Amino acid sequence: MKIENISRLRIAANACNQMLRELVRIPDWTLAHVAMNPEAQSLLHVHRKMTELYVVTRGRADLQVGTGGVPLKLRAGNVIRIDQNQPHQTLNTGLGSFQHLVLASPPFDPKDVELLPEVAMKDEHYRPDLALPPRVDCFDGARIIPYNSPYCKVSFAFGSVVNDSRRRKQAHYHKKTTEWILVLEGSGFVEINGAAHRIEPNDWIQVDPGEAHAIRNINDEHVTVLCVCNPAFDGADVFYPKLRNTKNLNHDTITARPQGRAVMLKTGIAIY
Repeated sequence: MKIENISRLRIAANACNQMLRELVRIPDWTLAHVAMNPEAQSLLHVHRKMTELYVVTRGRADLQVGTGGVPLKLRAGNVIRIDQNQPHQTLNTGLGSFQHLVLASPPFDPKDVELLPEVAMKDEHYRPDLALPPRVDCFDGARIIPYNSPYCKVSFAFGSVVNDSRRRKQAHYHKKTTEWILVLEGSGFVEINGAAHRIEPNDWIQVDPGEAHAIRNINDEHVTVLCVCNPAFDGADVFYPKLRNTKNLNHDTITARPQGRAVMLKTGIAIY
């Protein structure tokens, strides 16, 4: 298990001058966290080899895909696929930061960023936002919006964990799946192999196979997270450790900081 706060990671140089921090790099794909200031507009560009998934975690933006047509109105919870050879650019239309994860497959290569003639975007405020899929109950007690991406065999799920003993479930682990969790809102703690670790917004948590984990909430505010599973979540890869004679985790068992893990997800259908 590993936990670090995204705000403390190094910002990588990039052609669009965004606040980009690489989170994961494996042979099949890379995953980066991207933040844009209010009214910021990325440069119009295209990738000839890479396909990207945009996973929106905060704020609102217009996303222009292609050189014609109307932009997509993005909000937190949307997942969008941008194929090779599709020009695209983004305009932050919200009052605060616009943040999203960008999964690139094959792994991101700065040489595969071709800048195109600049096009000024304006807020298409009269257009409706993209709809979100319905929330569903997850086996771990969370309420989630699940996405499954057949393209790169990765799954995503936005989840909310409430402070309700009736929804508190036993920690579980996976034998094959590596899971990453981004804390979006709220604070609480993550249980890893029976130990509790504080979590707060922008914490990025890696849970390795074999680590029993659960998100715990002790506050009125929901703990909202985004879970990324590689390979994609499979209910057959969910296991429970044998229960031992241990007391319930509470305020007294929370460690100072940081290490963590989070909520699990359920297979769904991605809308791109």
